[in-house]
Amino acid sequence: MDSLMGIPRIGWVNAGVRDPETVAEHTLLVSYIAASLAKEMGLDAGKAALLALIHDAAESALGNASRAVRDRVGLGNWRVLEMSVLSELGFGEEFSEYAGLSSREALVVAVSDKLATLIRACQYAKQGYDAADLVKNYLNEVKELLGRLGNSELSGLIEGYLADCGDLTRKRS
Repeated sequence: MDSLMGIPRIGWVNAGVRDPETVAEHTLLVSYIAASLAKEMGLDAGKAALLALIHDAAESALGNASRAVRDRVGLGNWRVLEMSVLSELGFGEEFSEYAGLSSREALVVAVSDKLATLIRACQYAKQGYDAADLVKNYLNEVKELLGRLGNSELSGLIEGYLADCGDLTRKRS
């Protein structure tokens, strides 16, 4: 797992970001957001944090593959690879719950994952990197997942996380 601290997120590398966040940095942010959202919703914040901590753990063995690579391998095949790694790490059942979005905590982690990426996209866009399309796409994904959660009370909390985005998200809302 230590290797995650040295693996840059490939999407940011491909976007030309100098010194992009690592998988470990992303995972920590996702975990914090997931625990906060779960607590706000009266869900099991510890479970949400655990699911968030393992959601990208397979990358310790598989690397941080680009979306193009995952698409070429196929989502089903990619999930089999991830499940193999997570099972070896002793978290197969938990990863299955996350990947299948089979609990409200898993949905919270999915929202948190997209939200963490959206936050970073806003930060990189403000630094001059071409991330406007990512901001738009991830904002739509966050909204779609929030709709599945059916908790309109989270809107205010989500807006707080998006404070760094400023007009980048308001123009697209």
